[in-house]
Amino acid sequence: MRAVVMHETGGPEVLVLTDIPKPEPGPGQVLVRIEAIGVSVGETRMRAGAYPLQLPMVLGAEAAGVVEKLGDGVEPSLMDARVVMVTGGAGSYAEFIAVNAGNVTKVPDGLSAQDAVASAAPGALALALLHRAGLRGGETVLVEGGSGKVGGYLVRHVREFGVERIVATASRKPVEGADVVLDHGNPDWTDDLDPLDVAFDMAGGETTRRVLGKLKPGGRMLLYGALTAQPELDPVAVQGQGLQVIGCGGPLWFRQCLDVHYPEFVDLAARGRTHLQPVADVLPLDLAAEAHRRVAASAGRILLRPNLGLDS
Repeated sequence: MRAVVMHETGGPEVLVLTDIPKPEPGPGQVLVRIEAIGVSVGETRMRAGAYPLQLPMVLGAEAAGVVEKLGDGVEPSLMDARVVMVTGGAGSYAEFIAVNAGNVTKVPDGLSAQDAVASAAPGALALALLHRAGLRGGETVLVEGGSGKVGGYLVRHVREFGVERIVATASRKPVEGADVVLDHGNPDWTDDLDPLDVAFDMAGGETTRRVLGKLKPGGRMLLYGALTAQPELDPVAVQGQGLQVIGCGGPLWFRQCLDVHYPEFVDLAARGRTHLQPVADVLPLDLAAEAHRRVAASAGRILLRPNLGLDS
């Protein structure tokens, strides 16, 4: 089969289309013929050497496709099902992948493979955050990156949990559904914050400390990213104000997202109850390097499709 193999870290040119053996599903796994692949900013950082990797490797954490073969012990109803999946961090820049059956979610009729892979991960993460926040009626909530993939879903659905006031940040972009939008390109944007009940923090660094200072006594902050740096926390302020700092990550969080919120989101999407991420472009596997260049340049949601140009 064809796959994009990386033998060394570096620029996009290290992503090389290669013929490698087609995998076989082991016990508890399914073999998926991939129809669409998500390309993320995190993968561009992995390729550049930001994290330790075992090389050579095939990048790719998100994909959608059709189950073609079952390993021992897998539920027979998955055979021939269209699914969206997370791989555990690698392997989806390819025509086929063998993945744990517990990491796939069936895609309902009415939702394409491209829409599923473009939207499922950020949508499911947003739903998981909203459920974890313990939101109550009448609260004021901050959503950082309100025009982004996860932030957009948070703003879209947080009102359903009884929130009264939504403050979002964006970089000179409108955020539909927010009551107030602050420009996070301004280094002093936190000075304009009114007291908050809940903050969804993905910026990290000094921003975390500043936003914590805007929480009301007993307020909650959900940490789900560190875009700029590791979050700065003041334990004296946290304790003195009775604040809750909730870390959203790790194996238990990941399992909850897969088991509950992926199915929840794809069902909402198939029924038209949420928005779908716009796809800026779909490229063939042999243009994986170009996909990385565009994602690094913030060119929107870019997907790869293994059979693009080979359908006829």
